[in-house]
Amino acid sequence: MTKHAVVTGASKGIGKAVAKYLAAQGYNLTLIARNTEALNQVRVEIHSFAPSMSVDVHSIDLSKHKVAYEKLINIAKQLDRIDVVFNNAGVFTLGTLDIDLDDFSNMIDINVKGLFIVAKAFSNMMKVQRHGYILNLGSMAGKKTFANGGGYCASKYAVVGFNGALHQELKPYNIKVTALCPGVIDTDMTKAFDTPHEDKMGTEEITKAIGYLLSCGPNTNVETLDLT
Repeated sequence: MTKHAVVTGASKGIGKAVAKYLAAQGYNLTLIARNTEALNQVRVEIHSFAPSMSVDVHSIDLSKHKVAYEKLINIAKQLDRIDVVFNNAGVFTLGTLDIDLDDFSNMIDINVKGLFIVAKAFSNMMKVQRHGYILNLGSMAGKKTFANGGGYCASKYAVVGFNGALHQELKPYNIKVTALCPGVIDTDMTKAFDTPHEDKMGTEEITKAIGYLLSCGPNTNVETLDLT
């Protein structure tokens, strides 16, 4: 049976790159993001090189937690299997004490609570299957702080902490859980960073890391993978 992957934040950037990579590896896909038009464009692009792959798209705002969680549960119930969840949706706003309260709350709502409800919704089937892989997109900002990034660092430290506990708790179910912690990736979200363009990593570094993790044997369990 063809493997199935769920990708959040799939309409652009890292999520889009990972969706294309997984399709090329033979995975059917469930793609989740807020922008329906952009998701449909990703589906068109995938079908241009992988026409036989099933690509379902769902417009969901993960910051609307209760509504989003119910939608995620309904999606999970419709799937025959879930092999990979790439838990990627996230936002970035520069600032620490000077950050707007709404912007801080939005990062927590999407980067932390959104990641939580995705893991919660899809891990249930993985437990029944007794296999699967949850890949949570962390950040080096979740392991090392930087000035004027306190809000974002707070959200990513939470991701890394949550991932560590989940990694331990799901291991008995034969479910792997890894936080990918990259440095600055060249996407629209990092345009506000003062990192020179030539010092940013490409999204292919994420897909290479995922390829490595998915190729590991059953006794290899990586809690966090730093990409710097």
